Amino acid sequence: MEAVEVTSLKDRVVINIDKSLISKEYLLSLLNRLQLENLIKKADFDKKILGIPKEIKSNWWKENKDRFLE
Repeated sequence: MEAVEVTSLKDRVVINIDKSLISKEYLLSLLNRLQLENLIKKADFDKKILGIPKEIKSNWWKENKDRFLE
């Protein structure tokens, strides 16, 4: 067996990984990340959402800058 083997089935992809290459904890972390990325992809966020943090910071600063600059 190779270190990593990928098999494509009708409705699945099967990945076999040599145990000596990766820890169980790392593998679970990787799978959690894949699941999270899949959920984000399904959410189909608009690119405009990336500007929201800047807008929040800007608005907060406009409302609170006098408290810090006095």
